[in-house]
Amino acid sequence: MAHASNSKDGYGPGTYVDTSFTPVPEECKRLLRVFAAKTPGFTADEALLDGVKFEGEDLPCIPGPIKTQAVTAVLHAMVGIVGLEILHLRGQTTSNATYVNTNHAGLYPATPALVTVDGQTGPSVIKLPSVPQWDKDRQSGSPLVYRATAIYPTADADTWFQLHGSLDPWTVLRTIGINKNIEAKVNSTDEAYALIRERILTYRSREIEQLMLEHGLSGSVVHSPESWRNTEMGKSLARHPLINYSKQVHCPFIPPTPLLKSDDKRPLAGIKVVELARIIAATATGAALASMGAEVIRVNSSKLKDYTPAQPSSLMAGKTTVELDLDDPVDHMRLTQLFEQADVILQGYRLRSLERRGFGLQAAMQMANKRGRGIVYMDENCYGPDGYYAERPGWQQVADAAAGSSYIMGQAFGCPKGQGVLPSLPISDMSTGILTTLTIMCAIRDRTKHGGSYHGHSALTAYNMATLDSDVRLYQREVVQKIQNIYRFAPWSSDAHVAPLYYDIVKAWAENSDLVKDEEYYVHFSDSVFGADLRVLAPVVRYADEGTTPRWTSPPVPFCHHDFRTFSISENDV
Repeated sequence: MAHASNSKDGYGPGTYVDTSFTPVPEECKRLLRVFAAKTPGFTADEALLDGVKFEGEDLPCIPGPIKTQAVTAVLHAMVGIVGLEILHLRGQTTSNATYVNTNHAGLYPATPALVTVDGQTGPSVIKLPSVPQWDKDRQSGSPLVYRATAIYPTADADTWFQLHGSLDPWTVLRTIGINKNIEAKVNSTDEAYALIRERILTYRSREIEQLMLEHGLSGSVVHSPESWRNTEMGKSLARHPLINYSKQVHCPFIPPTPLLKSDDKRPLAGIKVVELARIIAATATGAALASMGAEVIRVNSSKLKDYTPAQPSSLMAGKTTVELDLDDPVDHMRLTQLFEQADVILQGYRLRSLERRGFGLQAAMQMANKRGRGIVYMDENCYGPDGYYAERPGWQQVADAAAGSSYIMGQAFGCPKGQGVLPSLPISDMSTGILTTLTIMCAIRDRTKHGGSYHGHSALTAYNMATLDSDVRLYQREVVQKIQNIYRFAPWSSDAHVAPLYYDIVKAWAENSDLVKDEEYYVHFSDSVFGADLRVLAPVVRYADEGTTPRWTSPPVPFCHHDFRTFSISENDV
């Protein structure tokens, strides 16, 4: 049993470090109990908890001291457990076994990069004619665009800032005094970083934070875990459980919603999901729900930028994806139709930003009350359901900086006090995706058993905080070095951009291990619009019965790919 330490060998204020190493599968067993005990309403059934079978290599495959791989594997296992509870309610199985390969879970945060199209892999996939481009600024290859998102020192000693270009990097750059007319003079990302660094150094940390806030932009001071927990926003978020949902008690009584009879044996067969999301986290949730059998209709607008690498990856598998423009009365009515039919509304935009359009929580609850069938409304954002940053825009990198993950990575790399270094993959994005899936599935289970409607919330920063908790702890420095000795990850620093970085991680895995070569972790599609042979990362959870095991029945597709349609008609709609 590993014990916590807060010694000089830690990773800064508020960090907790193991004093001995436990192999990843065994550590997952411990952490499953930790997270289950902290989750209101989660099963205490020993048969289900003991039924989880973790298998994989002893050492993690993800660089750094944060137990990303183990925590992600545990969240998948918890999804598997709730899936079994739903299967028990449907009478589909009596099994209590959930299988999670921890190596597979380690690959999961790299999902957007783990794509092969007709033998091509890596960044070349994004350049294929079959992959539409949804971010012309990034496609331009401008060094300033790429370094508009990076971590910079401020005028305050030992305090760094995560600048984030979001989906409009030139607005961020203009805000700090860098105009586009200088672009032609900047010939490399190093030059771009130096130029932006010079500008950020003219601000104290709180000044640049306030500047971004006043202009509605993203960004965060690089906090240590302790300093974040001492902020009012950190305290607000800490009041909530990680798996955070509740029955809406102010609604009229709505009876339990029976699960539909279906030839499809997967847990969520017959469940209808509207996915309103961009970028990664909520997109990953929709894909996981689709693998569990849900009918997922994703709504995009071609007027809005989105994350191009998501399209050929398993983030878009199993979905119908349509375009709606909510400024168009016809499209507004079409989304209303989807809401009226849906069991789940999944929204990953800024908190309450859809309310002014008529698609917020209260509108969904009113529709559910009118039809007499409960709904699950799920918000996913950066900072949480309340507190003074709740409606502020945020990204994976911003959550990493706020909660302390970037601070810890900087300390692990031997950087000076206060310097942040980005974690190696879009970890908080992908892992919040599976956390959001878990929250929704708990609510669906409870709707089936107890009736009513439910509101859930998940947050990138909450996920980060959970991984840094004293009950989870960090790996010792010698363990981090052992991981590095195996995979030989190329070094990176505060200027790293997440997309090239995760391709570098995948390259290190491929060159120094057989990890990414194991076909057990992938699924192939021969009928994809992206190519004749599309290989993407498969769902992590497996069951004893192949028929109930999560899988996708259709390949990934581009955004706005299908003609509009409503959900399939079921007995609940009659």
